[in-house]
Amino acid sequence: MQTRNLQGPWSMAFRYTAIAFSLFYLYAAGIGLVSTELHRGLYLLFNLALGFMIYPLVRKKGGGTKVPFYDLVLIGLTILSFGYWILEYKNYVTRAMMPNDFDFWFGIIAIILLFEITRRVLGNVLLIIGLVFFLQLYFGPYLPGNLAHSGFSIERIVEFNYSSMEGIFGVITQTFATYVLPFIILGAFFEKSGAGDFFIKLAVSLTKGWSGGPAKVAVIASGVFGSISGSSVANVVSTGAFTIPMMKRVGFKPHVAGAIEAAASTGGQFLPPVMGAGAFLLATLTETSYTQIALMNVIPALLYFYWVGSAVHFEAKRYNIMGLPENEIPDFWITLKSGWFFFAPLALIVIVLVLGFSPALAAFWAIISTIVLSWINKNTRMGVKEVLDALEIGGKNNLSVGASIGMLGIIMGGMVLAGLGAKFSSLVVSLSGGIVLISIALVAFVGALIGMGATQTATYLIVAMITVPGMIALGIDKVTAHIIAFWFSAISNVTPPVCVSAFAAASIAKADPMKTGFTGVKYSLLLFILPFTFVYFPEILLQGSIGEIIYAVISFAIAIPILAAGIQGFLIRDLTILQRAALLIAGIMMFIPTFWTDLIGIVVVLVVYFIQKNVSKPVSLDVN
Repeated sequence: MQTRNLQGPWSMAFRYTAIAFSLFYLYAAGIGLVSTELHRGLYLLFNLALGFMIYPLVRKKGGGTKVPFYDLVLIGLTILSFGYWILEYKNYVTRAMMPNDFDFWFGIIAIILLFEITRRVLGNVLLIIGLVFFLQLYFGPYLPGNLAHSGFSIERIVEFNYSSMEGIFGVITQTFATYVLPFIILGAFFEKSGAGDFFIKLAVSLTKGWSGGPAKVAVIASGVFGSISGSSVANVVSTGAFTIPMMKRVGFKPHVAGAIEAAASTGGQFLPPVMGAGAFLLATLTETSYTQIALMNVIPALLYFYWVGSAVHFEAKRYNIMGLPENEIPDFWITLKSGWFFFAPLALIVIVLVLGFSPALAAFWAIISTIVLSWINKNTRMGVKEVLDALEIGGKNNLSVGASIGMLGIIMGGMVLAGLGAKFSSLVVSLSGGIVLISIALVAFVGALIGMGATQTATYLIVAMITVPGMIALGIDKVTAHIIAFWFSAISNVTPPVCVSAFAAASIAKADPMKTGFTGVKYSLLLFILPFTFVYFPEILLQGSIGEIIYAVISFAIAIPILAAGIQGFLIRDLTILQRAALLIAGIMMFIPTFWTDLIGIVVVLVVYFIQKNVSKPVSLDVN
């Protein structure tokens, strides 16, 4: 969505509002005790006020340079409706189920404002989904089959969503205000301190002699930066601006370069210690510590990046794409010396989480340490201006997810009030015929469908509400079911027809968006495979003995390059159709980590390898 290019006093108003937004929630994360209603209410108030300032009513080039009068009116109504809720919440208990006129009309205004900000920032799809869940509360008696219910009055619907902490101001708002926003701000501090540039340069310094070096830089840098940024699209824009031109320069086709960056950036959402915004919501909904959720995702995330790197390697070998010239690759030790201290904030996050403190506190101290440590190198020192810039960027970057939070609260409110969880559960069980494999495939389908018009976090929440109860009914562990929904919520980032990360990468690569999207499916193939393994081989989620975990990891680690070679059509030379089919079958068999399937898979690979080796002189297989 096109944003306004605010100028003069309007730009300053936005800047200091965003700075105040970030400062308040950093204070809440690390220092202050803030009332629940103030904490949740101000989060939505700031999001809407900033959103109406920068996102225009209609799409148009440039979006204007000032905030028009009608948006000032909307900002005023935002302050009134959400300010009223903050001030009056403590009095609601005396009139529960009996809202007064002010409660009702300010609730109506708040709900309308949330629909409008969702439309402006995220488009119509999430808006329509929210409307469906909102209106079904009133039209319950007219719904088909098992979805029907007795219906609720408009007063009760507004009260439940606005006056209580069950809808708009519920657990979703609490999770994002408490955990997600501080990490988004941390990402902004990494950007302004030069930590992001350091990690990219460090990745480049490792690629000396690597085939397709810049593409492997994209895999490494996007993994590290994507974990912190909290958004795959933000990751594409940040790291892709550097890696995509490099990939094109050494010989990758534009749509391939865009697809590699999109796939790698999407994986950042699963990589601990930070992961994406949805991971905090996952921990909240499952009542599981964030540390445990992060640990459970370590192996799958590393396997995902191993897959992207393997696919890149065989692509580069097939087309003989080399790395950057040696004189353009910085020295590893000199690069490390220039910014080694930026590893400290990441280590600090891990230490704080392991000690049992909250993720919010971990983010707070990581930000403080980033500011302090930036002074070690005179080129990275953060002064007052840089700190204020980072605070502004953090508040602004939150809008891409923050604009959806109130709408997600309305959707969840519609689910809870109508009791749709149990109904969707029976629907999933019915459609799958009670077969777990089919139920997981349904989750993938729902994730791809919903994700076409919603952020990954919004997609995860909706997919979780619709499908997780059904998976649990079929015997899948609750946390595992949510992790499956979380992974499948990322499919739409790289899957046409609407693949936001691939489209963002295509714009940088100057490539065809749909071609980039379809190619992105190939490089993110493990998004479609790994969630199935979570149920059948939970060892990779650290559920099993040490021996079982090690065996499963080794099996998958061997399977991934085999499958990548089959997908890319190259091992030590171009594969014939039969050889390619043999490697694909062998790779898939080894994703079933048993002795016999692994043995058969390895034998097939060895046969193909020796056939290729003896047919003609092989191309040198660079294991880097």
